[in-house]
Amino acid sequence: MSGPCRGAAVAGAAQPASASLFIVERRLPRVNEYQLAVLQAALTDAASRFSAHGDGVRYLRSIFLARQERLLSLFMAGTMEAVRAANEAALVPFASIEPAIELPGRAEP
Repeated sequence: MSGPCRGAAVAGAAQPASASLFIVERRLPRVNEYQLAVLQAALTDAASRFSAHGDGVRYLRSIFLARQERLLSLFMAGTMEAVRAANEAALVPFASIEPAIELPGRAEP
């Protein structure tokens, strides 16, 4: 993966040049807002623990697609394996992990 989007800063946060963006997909039938909040806390905590140990995993945010019962979580990390390990540590099952490329929108004048 090369080009201007690789290792792009997300939400204004500086990242090492070797950091890449990853999307983790989950299928969550019959999930409620409280459960989503608990899940987000688990992801945040797991990523923080891995980052504190030098594994460089950063949980950025998630988007829940209610009609499709899908949660898409965005991570920045050096490797897909680090993202997988952090998500497994969060004890929240996932369907897939994919590398992603951010395509930022136009800046407002």
